[in-house]
Amino acid sequence: MERYWAGNSINKNKGMVEHLQRYGVIQSMKVAEIMETVDRALFVPDGSPAYEDSPMQIGFNATISAPHMHATCLQLLEKNLQPGMHALDVGSGVFPV
Repeated sequence: MERYWAGNSINKNKGMVEHLQRYGVIQSMKVAEIMETVDRALFVPDGSPAYEDSPMQIGFNATISAPHMHATCLQLLEKNLQPGMHALDVGSGVFPV
């Protein structure tokens, strides 16, 4: 799968989701809808390539997971999440020694 989405869409977050659907990463319409609703750019530093499908440094020695990882986790959780519930991705804090 290509790491970069280079579309001309006004809504780049929606374009990123469509890219992940095209490559078969997102197979659930509900997951696509959720990922389109929550713009990844809100969680990365200004000026960062927010829609690149790769992990990204967000400061304080922390990273945000790649979009395909969020999509995969949401799809695995989908059957257990009910309307009104939320899912929170919390890092493990494990560092390689």
